[in-house]
Amino acid sequence: MTDSQSPRAPFPFSAIVGQETLKTALLLNAVDSRVGGLVVRGEKGTAKSTAVRALATLLPQLRFNDGCRFSCDPEDAAGWCSECRARGADAALRPSVRAARVIELPVSATEDRVVGTLDLEHALKHGEKVFEPGLLADANRAILYVDEVNLLDDHLVDTLLDAAAMGVNTVEREGVSFSHPARFILVGTMNPEEGELRPQLLDRFGLCVDVQGVREPEARVEIVRRRQEYEDAPDVFRARWADEELRVTALIAQARELLPRVRIGDDVLYAIANLALTAGVDGHRADQVMARGAAALAALDGRTETTIADVGVVAPLVLAHRTRRTLFEEPRLDSTALSVLVRETLGLSHSDEDSAPQPGVVGLGQWSIFDQAPEVPSEDAAPTAEAARLDRAMDDTRRSQGGRRLTTTSETRGRYVRAAESSGVTSTSDIAFDASIRAAASSQSGRRDDTDLAISIAPHEVRRKVRSRKVGASIVFCVDASGSMGAADRMQSVKSAVLGLLTDAYQRRDRVALVTFRGDDARTVLAPTASVELASLRLRDLPTGGATPLAAGLVKAIDVVKSELRRSTDTIPWIVIITDGRGNVGLDGGVGSTDALTAAERIRSEGIACVVIDSSQRGRSEAAISLARAADARYIKLESLTGDSLGQAVRNGLREDG
Repeated sequence: MTDSQSPRAPFPFSAIVGQETLKTALLLNAVDSRVGGLVVRGEKGTAKSTAVRALATLLPQLRFNDGCRFSCDPEDAAGWCSECRARGADAALRPSVRAARVIELPVSATEDRVVGTLDLEHALKHGEKVFEPGLLADANRAILYVDEVNLLDDHLVDTLLDAAAMGVNTVEREGVSFSHPARFILVGTMNPEEGELRPQLLDRFGLCVDVQGVREPEARVEIVRRRQEYEDAPDVFRARWADEELRVTALIAQARELLPRVRIGDDVLYAIANLALTAGVDGHRADQVMARGAAALAALDGRTETTIADVGVVAPLVLAHRTRRTLFEEPRLDSTALSVLVRETLGLSHSDEDSAPQPGVVGLGQWSIFDQAPEVPSEDAAPTAEAARLDRAMDDTRRSQGGRRLTTTSETRGRYVRAAESSGVTSTSDIAFDASIRAAASSQSGRRDDTDLAISIAPHEVRRKVRSRKVGASIVFCVDASGSMGAADRMQSVKSAVLGLLTDAYQRRDRVALVTFRGDDARTVLAPTASVELASLRLRDLPTGGATPLAAGLVKAIDVVKSELRRSTDTIPWIVIITDGRGNVGLDGGVGSTDALTAAERIRSEGIACVVIDSSQRGRSEAAISLARAADARYIKLESLTGDSLGQAVRNGLREDG
């Protein structure tokens, strides 16, 4: 856990150059956490984490019941935890004050660490079941920040969003039943190139902001200048921005106090409903978030009445991630079209835009609460009979990984599903406390123990947790893009197959890559990804023609696979080679056909599962058959090499067991 009290104070929020939309979205959540949090999508080095950490320094100091493990609000007795209610029944509780915090949840966090679990030490010493709080307890009335939220295990994302929606964390595990308040501002950041969140999860975030790097040279210079000043003398730099920071802090406090008196008229509510229907979003969450966001914006502007112009500011942030029905469906509206739709549906004219507070949204103008502040830096400035054989081969490989696309391991990641015997405490880092205590219970009456422990557990009684989590495949297409007949059609089929496989890549945890070879070399056209947007961009123009450096293509594909295995040893690697097997360019002046077979033998020696799909137009190619034999790969000759047939052949092979 890391909070905002780091050795060096965060970069000032008001000193961040540009990113007005991001800052506005954060402020709306700071005024009213019921807006529903925020997911920030964008490339690296665009001030995502800088802005989140800096926001905590602007929030008013937190008053809480002294000694409370969950930071309960002294003024909200109805929302107290059971411990505060019990203590408050006997005597008045004394309030304490501390700074607001940012609680960071690492991607590697276990479910126990997030929700809490049995306090083993207390159970062993006193024989009592006591709840040990997790990160959700620390995050109550704080900012819960998840960097790379798209890489977090699905069940943990579900847990976070459920707690954020209910305001309560309920734990039923290891014989412990406990609930405590968990009201927090959930902020997740992500790079879409590394994979997406499912729409069902993405929709649960109230707002969404897409950020990009600053494009103006003057602003980029200012980013570098300020960052250097901050790193050279952070205290001096923060002192220079102290007045502006205090002004924003006061603005948030005043807006929070004003918010209960802000009225949302029927005209505004009908405008919101009409906009949601026009945008084609599902459910009613978008309507609710737009209403709360518009009210928070009015409060920030010191008004007690919301306007349709307020909705015009907030709506793009609410609708940006809700304009498509499935994960890999292209958004119906890009940012410009969405802004135009909002303006036209709400009947906003440019004069309306000039008279209302507006964040940096394309087509809606520019507005910032930082009137005097210069702009500032980022912190990191047709399946055939042959396809059935592929199916069986991939199934055999996947069964060795645990079956049903799930792997069961003794690691600390994944959901705790059962307990198993262990070789002792020293060799077990993920102990199943509940199972260990149960295993030792029957021996307590006859066991003499000179310690003060209520329960004595022998090494052979220690149980370890067995966890289960999804295992994905990394599918590397290695495709002949040379001037052989049918190259253009072949590449079109590959494009279609790659994009088709990505339609379920997130749920399966699969990643797809593409290596092409032509001329005298090979290149990685698409690095392993689960992002259809990135794939669409990279696959838009694929040149063909030239000689056939098959060996170079195979070596490049092996390198991509090995890089993926370094990223995650759980990955199930596959190389799908689409070629007629005739290579005429070798490595470093070697013989093309000989080098290709040598590279294929390396695929076998590396233990990489492989499929050779014969792309020759006249019957079977003996060269492709020899290549498959050398790589210990399945050979497939599809009757028709189309996007559907190719994609379906691979998809069938990667289906879940059972």
